[in-house]
Amino acid sequence: MTYFEIYRSLQNRDHYVAIRAGDHREEAEGVRNSENLVFLRNIPDDENPRIAFDAEVAREHIDRNGFFAFAVTIEVRDHVS
Repeated sequence: MTYFEIYRSLQNRDHYVAIRAGDHREEAEGVRNSENLVFLRNIPDDENPRIAFDAEVAREHIDRNGFFAFAVTIEVRDHVS
């Protein structure tokens, strides 16, 4: 199974970048070596649904650009009855 490596921005906690594990192209190495990003976790490249991450869209962007930049904003909402 292949994986995505997920990195989080140090300047904006809502911004993330995904690359493919094992990818050694210039863009992927730039993400890994960035002083503005920190490794967060690996996510399997499978078809399981995940909140805020679409593997199909990520694959398309990585194939085209070498990385996939995305934002996740979580807002806690009180239940209103």
